Amino acid sequence: MKLVRTIALCFAFLMVCSLQGWSQSSPAEAFENVTIHTADGNTIESGTIVWRNGVVTAMGKNASIPFDAYVRDGGDSLHVYPGFIDGMALWGSPDIENDSDTPDEPGNPSYARAGIQPDRKPAAHISYDDDVLKEAPKHGFTTAALGLKGRMLSSQVSLFSINGEQTKGHMLQSGVGLLAQFEDAGGTAYPSTTMGIMTQFRQTFNDAKALQQQQEYYASTSNNYASPEENSVLQALYPVMGKSQPLYFVVDSKENIERLFWLQDDIGFDLVIVSGKEAYKKAGELKERNIPVLASIDLPEKPEWKKAQENEEESESVEEMEEVTEEMRVFRNRQLTAYKADIQNINKLFDAGVKVGYASNGLKLSDIQKNLKALKEEGGLSNDQILQMLTQSTADILGYGQKSGDVTEGRMANFTVFTNSFTDEDTQALYSVTDGAITEFESESSND
Repeated sequence: MKLVRTIALCFAFLMVCSLQGWSQSSPAEAFENVTIHTADGNTIESGTIVWRNGVVTAMGKNASIPFDAYVRDGGDSLHVYPGFIDGMALWGSPDIENDSDTPDEPGNPSYARAGIQPDRKPAAHISYDDDVLKEAPKHGFTTAALGLKGRMLSSQVSLFSINGEQTKGHMLQSGVGLLAQFEDAGGTAYPSTTMGIMTQFRQTFNDAKALQQQQEYYASTSNNYASPEENSVLQALYPVMGKSQPLYFVVDSKENIERLFWLQDDIGFDLVIVSGKEAYKKAGELKERNIPVLASIDLPEKPEWKKAQENEEESESVEEMEEVTEEMRVFRNRQLTAYKADIQNINKLFDAGVKVGYASNGLKLSDIQKNLKALKEEGGLSNDQILQMLTQSTADILGYGQKSGDVTEGRMANFTVFTNSFTDEDTQALYSVTDGAITEFESESSND
């Protein structure tokens, strides 16, 4: 009887575990006594966050910790932030192939030579042992939309969980968009000018439309004739034509943004602007067109004379400032005005009601921290605005905002544990949690 009772109790326990989603192979994990920062700017002191099977199961001041959880105590000194999301990164991408040679027909090169490669999928080309995929989590990034380096239509864009070489097995969604830009074919082939690129965009989409119509007609008719030839390049444009995928278009200048509007009106596609360093100059129209911006924080350099002035003031030197002529003063005022306008780009987009996320688009990880500091001190952004831009806003633009972007119950367990506020210059990431998998980093202070 004792054996029967024991078996019955074990069976009942396993049934409860099954009903509550517990599994011996995937125990819960938790951080307690940590300061939790949500994407909307709320802060929970002495909070607890629990996750299992890659999903946050409890979060809050008095969150219940299951009996099987492995618990780490933050000692009320650590800060939990939602995992940062890069809306358009080139991490792990091979460089553009050397295409300086003149093709046999410069005016009619191959698709690849012209830079038209929308059928390229990042998963097949990325180097997953690239150091940047290992370093990104140390800067707070757990998710990124990855594209490939290229020219006018360089690749598809796919969404990945970022965790070193394990990134390879963690693609969240393939083909969230197509990566495009006003980038010529290298000077020795068509298109070699901005107007040529715009003409080539129109021609390529017209060719894709014609092929799609031929295929649809062939499928709907009983007449016997040769089927249209498959064309992976043109067929990769179908989702953009049907508006189930947007173009992720890398563009910075006001003039090129205006050209892009013209293309959008002529061809008809949904659009996400990537980088957009002068997007503030077209903020009203971006809002009207409902076009989001995955903004670059590759900020302009402060004028050297301004740096010298600030260093002079900080050193409290009694030496007289350099003599400045009236002509120099006028030039410097214009230069400083332009600098301030560019560095406040994101703030002006926020003020205009434009949806703003974040894209590195080639920016070095080592520059992110100092540039975030500049956005606070000179760009007019608050900690809350920067955090929302790096997390929930980017997730929403990528169409993944219901699953990622915040540390709330039911979302993916993607977050970073820092020693201080994420914008502090001396902050360090101690833990990164990506899809529930935790990585611990060695603290720099432990090496002292």
